[in-house]
Amino acid sequence: MLRFRDFTAEKGAVRRAVEEALISAFAAHPETQVREAAKHAVLGGGHRWRAITVVAAGAIFRQDALEIVLPTSCSVELAHAASLVLDDLPSMDNAELRRGKPCTHRVFPAWAVDMTPVYLITLAYEISLANPRAPKPQRVDCALELSNAGLSMITGQVGDVLQGHSADKAKGLLDLYTLKSGALYGASGKAGAILCGATDEEARIIYEACVDMGLSMQFMDDVADVEADVPEVGKRSGMDAGKWTAIDWLGVEGARRKSVDFQEHGLAMLERFGPEADWLRRLVREVSWKTY
Repeated sequence: MLRFRDFTAEKGAVRRAVEEALISAFAAHPETQVREAAKHAVLGGGHRWRAITVVAAGAIFRQDALEIVLPTSCSVELAHAASLVLDDLPSMDNAELRRGKPCTHRVFPAWAVDMTPVYLITLAYEISLANPRAPKPQRVDCALELSNAGLSMITGQVGDVLQGHSADKAKGLLDLYTLKSGALYGASGKAGAILCGATDEEARIIYEACVDMGLSMQFMDDVADVEADVPEVGKRSGMDAGKWTAIDWLGVEGARRKSVDFQEHGLAMLERFGPEADWLRRLVREVSWKTY
C-alpha cells in the first residue's frame, strides 16, 4: 500500500508495479511477432504519468488505490502505446525514435506493426474488464471511459494529419490538443476515481482537472520539440516542423506560460478536495517535458 508521502519514491513504486503487471499480461498470451512488437512499444520506457494519474485519483478515495486500479493503470498505458505506434508510422510522423529506442515500425515487419495497435487495445480491455478488485459496474464504466478517450484521440489524430494554418488557429489547436492529449489524461483520472468510489460529480471534477494536466503536458511537449532532444525526451526534436503548434501561436515562453495556466486551472478544480488529493496536485504541478 502506498502512503503518498514521498513523491519520487511512490512514482517509482507505481512504475515498477505497472511494468511488472504488463510483463505478466504479455506472458499470458502466445509468443508471436505481434506480441513482441507490442512489448517493444510498451515496456522499458515512458514516464507512466497517465498510469500514475489513475492511482493518484483513486487515492483521493482509497488508501489501497494502487491494488484496486493497477489493471486500469496498465490499460491506459497500453492505449497510449497504441497511439504512439500509430503516431510514429511513415504515414503519420515518420519518426525514428521513441522512448530512446527505434520506433516499432523500424524494428518489426509491417504486417506485425499493422496489428500491434489492435493487439494493444484489445489487451487493454481484457486487463481492465477482468479486474478482480473492482465491482463489474465500475469496470464497465471504466471501459466506456477508455472507449470515449480512444475515439477522441482518433478524431484528434485526424485533425493533426489534416491541419492547416486556419483562421481560427487558437481554438483549433486547443480543440485538437484536448482530443489528442487531454482526453486520455481525463479518462485516466476519472477511471481511478470511479474504481475507488467517487460520486459522479467528484469523478467529473477530477476528469476536468486531468484534462488540464494533459493540455499542460502537450504545451510542454511543443516546447520540448524545439528545446530538447533524445537524452531528455527519448525522441528527436523538430518532429513538429510543418505543423501549427503552440510555438507558432505563442512562442516558446508563451507556450510555457500557457502550460502553467492549465496547471493552475487544474489545481483550482481540485480545491474541493482535502489533503487526500495532494498526490494528484503534485502530479499537476510537476508537468514538464522531463516527465516524459
